[in-house]
Amino acid sequence: MHYRRIVCFLLGVWLGGGILMAWYGARSFGTVETIMTQSNPAFVVQTKSLGPAVTRLVLRYAVAEQNRWLFRSWEIMQIGMAVLLFCYLLFGTTEGKYSLGVMLVLLALALFQRLAISPELGIAGRSMEYIPGDIAAQERARFWVLHNAYLVVEAVKLGFGAILAAMVMSRKRSGDPLNQFNMIDKANHRHVNW
Repeated sequence: MHYRRIVCFLLGVWLGGGILMAWYGARSFGTVETIMTQSNPAFVVQTKSLGPAVTRLVLRYAVAEQNRWLFRSWEIMQIGMAVLLFCYLLFGTTEGKYSLGVMLVLLALALFQRLAISPELGIAGRSMEYIPGDIAAQERARFWVLHNAYLVVEAVKLGFGAILAAMVMSRKRSGDPLNQFNMIDKANHRHVNW
């Protein structure tokens, strides 16, 4: 298979997965309101003693925990994909230092997101709903700063992924390692005479 197809497929999976996770993250908290407004009678009976405000708080916490787990898993998958793609570009293609540099930037961004932003974002998100009002405002502001930083890093990764795809696709055909071999099986080289 042509190496450009493999690189574009891996980049497409990576960037498409990022877009899918962003969509899920934006939509997931709407599920709480759907459950609260269109719940079945058994759910209403089971949560009646809690009251609607506490039930909503518990459901939001459950959705937030699920989001944290999914995003943590996705970040680990991104790091693995970045390492795989970098190794493939390094050992399986004749891509130059600029393509490898862009791939290293993508790997560094994924590592930065996983090691620096995500843990702090998780801590801020967990404590935000269960602390007093004046401290909650500070935690909420901290949460949104970290959340926006996470989104900026995602957008930068998307941009660098598009740049890498453009760099790989714009290379001349001779950059394909499969085209670097000289054909031996020509009409005048069919057999060897001793």
